[in-house]
Amino acid sequence: MNKKITTVMAVYNGEEYLAEAIESVLAQTHPSDEIIIINDGSTDGTLDILNNYPELKVQTNANQGLWKSLNHGISMATGDYLTFIDSDDLWHKDKNKLQLQHMQNLNCDMSFCHLQNFASVDGKIAYTEKQVGTMQLGLFIEKSKFMKVGYFGTSLVAEAMIWFQKARLMGLRECYLDDVLAYRRCHATNMTRGSTFNDGLVDVARELIRQRKLFNK
Repeated sequence: MNKKITTVMAVYNGEEYLAEAIESVLAQTHPSDEIIIINDGSTDGTLDILNNYPELKVQTNANQGLWKSLNHGISMATGDYLTFIDSDDLWHKDKNKLQLQHMQNLNCDMSFCHLQNFASVDGKIAYTEKQVGTMQLGLFIEKSKFMKVGYFGTSLVAEAMIWFQKARLMGLRECYLDDVLAYRRCHATNMTRGSTFNDGLVDVARELIRQRKLFNK
């Protein structure tokens, strides 16, 4: 029996790059069986773009933030596996196929790929060196294992870091592909740019330390 893949995205005012992100998911050589997009109270043309794709499962909510939106999408997922993509990023066409094979061959609980940052410079795409994927951009995981760890927290700027440490402490087996399968777009309005995000990382660091102490008791 073939297992289903659910891709989850949360988007807030993402009209500029949203269609490209969706198209990169739809272009997968091993298609996602379900693509869930939580429209987090967007006030631009995001919903108009989403309405162009009847194959998506779209839920529009009042603005509640990234982590609550992702959790909502996860709660709607019916797939055996979960993947995540930001509304301004892109996937390689073989991401689903290679990570599914990777997990099955190595019998691991979650697979990560490499990613590259990219930006448009003078009308051309410029890439950085590859790096190991972040939680949202590179993660491919069995839903049952994700739920064993639990939903993302909702109060800090980098809840994915906290979730990943908890997954490790709980013994989830991780494996890493050397292939670049995800591309993170760099632009002026990235969530992870600016002093507000950097200031929030102090609270994330405190929570990571608290979590380690809790599991080491």
